[in-house]
Amino acid sequence: SRHTMNIMDDDQGTPPEISVTAGSGVTEGGDAQFTVTASPAPTADLTVNVTVTQDGDFGATTGTQTVSIPTGGSAMLTVGTTDDNADEPDGSVSVAVDAGDGYTVSTTQSTASVSVADNDDPPPATPEISVTAGSGITEGGDAQFTVTASPAPAADLTVNVTVSQDGDFGAATGTQTVSIPTGGSATLTVGTTDDSADEPNGSVSVSVDAGDGYTVSSTQSTASVSVADNDDPPPQELPEVSIADASVVEGEHGDLTLMEFRVTLSEASEQDVTLYYEVQEGTATEAVDFQGTSGGEVIIYAGRLSGTLIVNVKDDDRQEENETLEVVLTGADGAVIADGTATGTIIDDD
Repeated sequence: SRHTMNIMDDDQGTPPEISVTAGSGVTEGGDAQFTVTASPAPTADLTVNVTVTQDGDFGATTGTQTVSIPTGGSAMLTVGTTDDNADEPDGSVSVAVDAGDGYTVSTTQSTASVSVADNDDPPPATPEISVTAGSGITEGGDAQFTVTASPAPAADLTVNVTVSQDGDFGAATGTQTVSIPTGGSATLTVGTTDDSADEPNGSVSVSVDAGDGYTVSSTQSTASVSVADNDDPPPQELPEVSIADASVVEGEHGDLTLMEFRVTLSEASEQDVTLYYEVQEGTATEAVDFQGTSGGEVIIYAGRLSGTLIVNVKDDDRQEENETLEVVLTGADGAVIADGTATGTIIDDD
């Protein structure tokens, strides 16, 4: 007899291996494209698990997703990005195939990445503020300063400064603001006053203070304009000079004896003082009792208080009364004559 046996095949074939490849790079706001492939192609739609990640912040929908691969063997996965206004480094969007039912994961193409380029301009660099000084001035003139922003601001920038002065030149001191336009620099003018007071030369200075939207230069944060005084110093008060009386015994030191008259200043002078004088006869007679009526000059040197004026007294052989002569100060350079007449007494020795 003949018998028939049916044998059932229990093999379902090799499960597909899943891989992923990346499309071209995109700019933020574009769609990153990935191709998920099953090899061999499935006999029916196959659900594959994937994980989406991003390097950066491009608004991609990240996390676990599923991709359905049709019997054609591949499916396209699109990951959208967002076009924001933030400047940021370029980055990427990546897709990784996760394990699942009915497939295996490729050991060589389980992950793919699409580069994402940022399209936002970097923020403008923070301007650094410096200040430079113009030429020196004479009191009553305007001190000029240039306040500079580097790089130039994108809009008018308000900068805080402080104005000070060395001396008293009527400058408006204290805190002020300077508006720097997009051209990058502004001129600050500080006026001074022309007074009538003699004073030392000085200066007007501007320093940049901290503020919003800028930094302060570490090397040019302060500048100074020299200010010259234009007033004459007050006239110097002159010392007073006086001359004292003198006496001498005729013949005390031989045929000629020196009669010394002391001239004295009320205070020492910073410059030499020159005195002019004449010798006048009294009861004493020129050429008989003393020599010289034409006079002369004597100098009291700077820093000293006194000097000496000399008249030569002659010794005669006559018995007589004491005699006199006069020394008169006729002029003075650098001093005022207070007591300008002195009497010289010749004491007779006969």
